[in-house]
Amino acid sequence: MADPSTALPVASVALLSQAVVTPLTYLIPDQLGGSISPGVAVVVPLQKRLVGGIVVDVGASSDAGAGLKPIHALLDDRPALTPAQLALARWMAAEYHAPLGRCCALMVPPGFTPRSANIYGLTEVGERAAESKGQAADATDARSRLLEVLRLRGPLVESKLARAMRGLPDWRRVLKALLRAGLVFRASTLNPPKVKPRHTTLAQLAIGEDTLELVLANLQANARLKPETRARRAAVLNYLKSQHGLAAAEWIFAETGASRDDLSWLAAQGYLMLGDVERWRDPLADVDYVVKSPPPLTEDQGRAWREIESQIEAAKSKSAAPSSTFNSHFLLRGVTGSGKTEIYMRAVEAVLGQGRGALILVPEISLTPQTVRRFLERFPGRVALVHSRLKAGERYDTWRRIRAGELPVVVGARSALFAPLSDPGLIVLDEEHDPSYKQSSPPYYDARQVALHYAGLTGATLIFGSATPSLEAWRMTDADADMPKADWPAAGRLKLLELPNRVRGHVRRLADQQARLGVHAAVQRETEAVAYQPLPAVQVIDMRAELRGGNTSMFSGALTLALGEVLRRGEQAILFLNRRGAASSVLCRDCGHVLRCPNDDVPLTYHAPAASEGSRLLTPDSLFSSRAAHLKCHQCDHTESVPSRCPACGSTRIRFIGIGTQKVEQVVLERFPAARVVRWDRDAVGHGSSDHILQRFVNRQADVLVGTQMIAKGLDLPMVTLVGVVLADVGLFLPDFRASERVFDLLLQVAGRAGRGLLPGRVIVQTYNPEHPAITFAARHDVRGFVRYELAQRQALNLPPFVRLVRFEYADADNEVARHVCELLAREVRRSPHQVGVIGPAPAYFTRRDNRYRWQVLVRTHAPRELLAGLNVPRGFVVDVDPATVL
Repeated sequence: MADPSTALPVASVALLSQAVVTPLTYLIPDQLGGSISPGVAVVVPLQKRLVGGIVVDVGASSDAGAGLKPIHALLDDRPALTPAQLALARWMAAEYHAPLGRCCALMVPPGFTPRSANIYGLTEVGERAAESKGQAADATDARSRLLEVLRLRGPLVESKLARAMRGLPDWRRVLKALLRAGLVFRASTLNPPKVKPRHTTLAQLAIGEDTLELVLANLQANARLKPETRARRAAVLNYLKSQHGLAAAEWIFAETGASRDDLSWLAAQGYLMLGDVERWRDPLADVDYVVKSPPPLTEDQGRAWREIESQIEAAKSKSAAPSSTFNSHFLLRGVTGSGKTEIYMRAVEAVLGQGRGALILVPEISLTPQTVRRFLERFPGRVALVHSRLKAGERYDTWRRIRAGELPVVVGARSALFAPLSDPGLIVLDEEHDPSYKQSSPPYYDARQVALHYAGLTGATLIFGSATPSLEAWRMTDADADMPKADWPAAGRLKLLELPNRVRGHVRRLADQQARLGVHAAVQRETEAVAYQPLPAVQVIDMRAELRGGNTSMFSGALTLALGEVLRRGEQAILFLNRRGAASSVLCRDCGHVLRCPNDDVPLTYHAPAASEGSRLLTPDSLFSSRAAHLKCHQCDHTESVPSRCPACGSTRIRFIGIGTQKVEQVVLERFPAARVVRWDRDAVGHGSSDHILQRFVNRQADVLVGTQMIAKGLDLPMVTLVGVVLADVGLFLPDFRASERVFDLLLQVAGRAGRGLLPGRVIVQTYNPEHPAITFAARHDVRGFVRYELAQRQALNLPPFVRLVRFEYADADNEVARHVCELLAREVRRSPHQVGVIGPAPAYFTRRDNRYRWQVLVRTHAPRELLAGLNVPRGFVVDVDPATVL
């Protein structure tokens, strides 16, 4: 047995890297002994380099730390992860078969940890070899150039060495040879973190107003200074006086034309004091909003709020019995426009009153501007915005302000769930049904299940909100007692609350809105305070009948007529098609050859040229792009020019097949030349913000909004009276068991954009399959009917939510290798006692991606964690628990 007196303190560190799966053990050096605790971020050695990690455990070594390396440095005095976050990361690692370090990495901002870099220098032998070359070094010889550069400049990090060796492509091979020969050594160093606090200079007047007048007079009389210098410095003092004696240096420079030398001179004279303060990079600094008070609740909202409020009050003590867990989680099923957001804001207000924080998640980054503005109007100065498209500095500063308790309300996309709130009291997932809550890169977590577990760890109240809840969420409720329950943990059960009526608005505000917009509509008073409005009528158009009648256009007669009426009345319309581009494929009419992506083996989509300079169509394409017509792969973004001849047979008879949002946009302009059209899809938005598109439509600077699924979620557009679904069949017959559910959700959600204001709405759905259940139930707004139908189908086929799935995917440049590796794994899986069905191996629907053939194995199970724990999954497999898609 080891002598306890010789035991040394050690720490288990999860590396923030995909390469190392399990935490590694390091010695805690004496100088860091009091600072190392679970959750802190550290730098540790790994082989010959330094890497970042999170301490997940501390203890004592039983063998006096033999062979262990010490922790190199502490990154921050405060823990980067809270105890609840660390427990959540452990659960995610086990649940989703992911490295613990990668789960911890989700909870720190990008660029927070420094990056390791290799540094190269000459050994003694190398010094002698370089000196012997001397002036005879050949600048074109990589070996001579390397030795000479390192002799003259000393040890260099790899990035600087690469710049010095520019023009010699084989220098890295030569460097490896010099390392093997012992002429060059390699060591590891740390580059500073990508992001760090930003500071600014503050200037403060150090003299009173009476003295200031005398100083200004003396300054004007100072003949040793040039007149323009005297004027600048006097302007600085006067500007500071106008700002009550305190201003940031950059504002002084902008307002007076002064320089830093001017400020330094004034400080040296004792006229002002200069100080260095941190300046927050705030992504919400330029958001305009008007503070608003809460409106009165409707009767439906009041019933739902009383249930949630009682749970929030009960959570104060954090001593609820396990049997009450069911009541702490809610599924808020409200029709579009029923006022779910007001319930969220009441809940936020309640937990803030308890000194706790709130996490508000939306599925799409494009929805964050509208959502965050609504929360800023109610909680000014207390709201943080978190999503992956923020600049690294903005994410870093926002993360630190949340951790410091300055911003207790966090609004954002999926990643906002991991914001460092010390005591989250509320977690809301709006549009809970959306597949965007499933992470599409490692670790492949489902934010809904993670939120359920996190709420249990923290005692937070959880609200899932949606007009069309996922089938998994329905099965966690008691909505249909006559159907068997799905196999989900009891701790994840949800209490169903419903908002069945659409709120047109509060009567007092409706009168103001009518006057402002010049719209006159009869208000249907259900109570003295609130006016309701029915859901929009849905008309299903059979496009087969349109074809038989001779109409070959993408627009039915009914949709064309309705769109014309809306434009004549000065109202707005939305045209929805969940497919981008101008044509979905390009083929040769002579030989039938289809142009496909060379990387992914999927048809290339045709994108028409950007709008001309003189066009009335002002989309981001026409404003910022001059690209000609091109073909694009929507899997890997491969782009190529449109050929004038078929690459297979040389024919010039090339035809563009199918439609997309770009084609819809063009046809609208052809039919209605005076219409102002904007398009909202991934191509139009690019990698920037979509807020400018939305604001243009909200401000009635456009009449028609054409878009993909981006426009189907969460938008409140009161002047939209018509929604046209150009083709409801897109995605309906994909070989994915969730295909019908997705189409139903999209149709119901996009239909909900119509008639949300003073005027009634109308929806026209065009389809070649009007009898399909997803379309018939959506046309009736019958959510429960669709749920019962689809659950019966899933139960008969033993599919989620009655069982859980694990998807194993393997890709290789050799198709046979990928197939063989999957076959070996499938044999092992079939021997597991935790599987209840194995599908495959089989090629994935998108057979090739990035020139690698994809094969997959689907496993039904009731215990994915136990299943994975008993398997030896080879490296290179994608392991996806509860996959959002099986394509």
